[in-house]
This record gives sequence, structure tokens and C-alpha cells, in this order.
Amino acid sequence: MKDKNLHTHTLEKLFGPISIQIKKQNESIRIVELKDNNNICRTLAIVRFFDVHGETLKQAHDIILSGELLGKTLSRFKIDFDKKYSGSLQMTLPEWLRRDFKSTSDLGMAFFSNIWVKDESFKSGKFVFAEIIEIIPEEIKNSFQYKIKPIEKINSKVLDLFKEADIDVINA
Repeated sequence: MKDKNLHTHTLEKLFGPISIQIKKQNESIRIVELKDNNNICRTLAIVRFFDVHGETLKQAHDIILSGELLGKTLSRFKIDFDKKYSGSLQMTLPEWLRRDFKSTSDLGMAFFSNIWVKDESFKSGKFVFAEIIEIIPEEIKNSFQYKIKPIEKINSKVLDLFKEADIDVINA
């Protein structure tokens, strides 16, 4: 994957350096706020990790869990991966997230994607490392226009990820 396609790079073009604040994390779930230098949350990312195969990916996963950005860490470890977007959903933001975004709008956009790691030992040549929900405020959605692909229905596993972040999905 080319670094230029990373969500974080789009944020950095808009706001400068991006850091993360871990809200909740264990071996399989990670919820982080991507923040700018003014400590304003620009994205809430909810990640479910699946398979961690191979020593290099295990090392990268440990670094990610220590507080590093997911895509940049995979790139730094030269792991061959693709981020496949599966859809987006306009949603009503919970009050706590609207405050963290310092947003004037009640609306946000959630983007759904999977991180596929290439590995020839698998019949398909790849496996799903993680699924991600990236939630952004309405004010910056035009910068992510390429990711907007409305979905009709959310499956229960994705709804469970929203619940991990204390978010009830209300379609806007």
C-alpha cells in the first residue's frame, strides 16, 4: 500500500502532525482518538484485530498496541497490506464525541474498511488483519470524498464495534 492512501496522511495535510490517545484497548479491540497539535480529536477509530501471522506482523502489532498509529506502523515494518473500504454511513454523533471533535454539527461520517495483509501461505494469498471504523465530523468529510460509499445495512458485528465505543448508531 502506498502511504499516501492512509487516513492519517489526509488528516496531516489538513491539520499537521497527528497523535493518538488510546481510549480503550485489549488484544482484539482498540479505540483511539486521532488528535491534532491543538488536542482536537479529528477521528475516532474503532479497530477489531483478527489474525496476527508471522513474526514481523506480530512485532508491528505489539508496537501498534504500545500506542503507535496502525497504518504508519505497518508501512514502517514494510508489511505488504491493502486497506479496502467497504462503505460509509452518515450518522448522528453522540454528544461526547461532538465535544471531542469541537464540532458545530450533530452529524458525522463513519467509514468502514478492512486491512488485508498479503501472505502467500494462505490459499487466497492474503488474510484480514483488522477491521476499522473511522468516524469524522461533518466539517471535514469533503476531504474524504473518495471514501464515501453509502451502505444500506450494517451487520451485527459492526454494530458491536460501535457499542465497544459507547456509540448507538443513529442514521442521519
